Amino acid sequence: MARFTKLIIPIIIILLFVFACKGKPETQKPADAQAELDQPHYEEQQEEIMPTPLQSYEYSWTSGDDMPDLVIIIDDFGNSAGQLLEDFADLPSEIVFAVLPDLPHSKTAADIGSRKGHEIIIHIPMEAENSSISPGRRFISKDAAEGEIEDLILDFHKELPMAIAANNHMGSATTASLKTMNKVLRVLKDQGLFFIDSATTAQSAVYAAGIEQGVFTAKRDIFLDVPDSSDDTLADKINSLGRYKGRREPIVIITHCHNREKLEALHKFITQVQGMGLRIVSLRDAFPKAVI
Repeated sequence: MARFTKLIIPIIIILLFVFACKGKPETQKPADAQAELDQPHYEEQQEEIMPTPLQSYEYSWTSGDDMPDLVIIIDDFGNSAGQLLEDFADLPSEIVFAVLPDLPHSKTAADIGSRKGHEIIIHIPMEAENSSISPGRRFISKDAAEGEIEDLILDFHKELPMAIAANNHMGSATTASLKTMNKVLRVLKDQGLFFIDSATTAQSAVYAAGIEQGVFTAKRDIFLDVPDSSDDTLADKINSLGRYKGRREPIVIITHCHNREKLEALHKFITQVQGMGLRIVSLRDAFPKAVI
């Protein structure tokens, strides 16, 4: 019995030791500390002062001194309505809406834009050179007769009666024809409208036709969303504004309304250039002698 007791006591001690080890939790960091390791440091990120959009880029100019005003035109309204259109309409009222005629939401876009203070211009579909894409159901071709041009422009203006001017949608073939643009500008003059050349071709005859017809014309300087709406592209466009330093005429900028990405890019652009001292103006303020 004494021998059995001598054997059993060590076994019991070993078993007690094993159970004690199993019952004791493994050494670990407190629960709060472990959670901190597993999660991103959101609080630290939220406390950072976020830079103004595009502020981190370096520009060849940093002040609005001696810089001309900006005219911003948004092309291609008419394909969509809803919240995206409403959000574009909430942009500063100086920004111009270029509305394509003959589309499901052309009148809606023009009405909403006009109600919120935006100037409306007719985005006239015109024939493009070497393009398989149609500019629209009805458009001005490079060989269009004057009667055909007059009928189209009168219809477009009737659809968008609040328009104060027009610009071209596509149109590299039509705007390169002095004969055709003389016809276009004669009709626009009769309607009390002037013309903004979207400058889709280096061979544009718009300026020469404007001189011949006594119609005010202006020319697009920058496409904001070409080739894309990335921050790098926006920064390049902002940097390019420096080449116009000292110019008296406003810088005419065109972008598009196709999606929310373009809207967000435009917001970034506006925030940055206004922060650098530039002024965005309406067509009436930019070209007071052109608006009848």
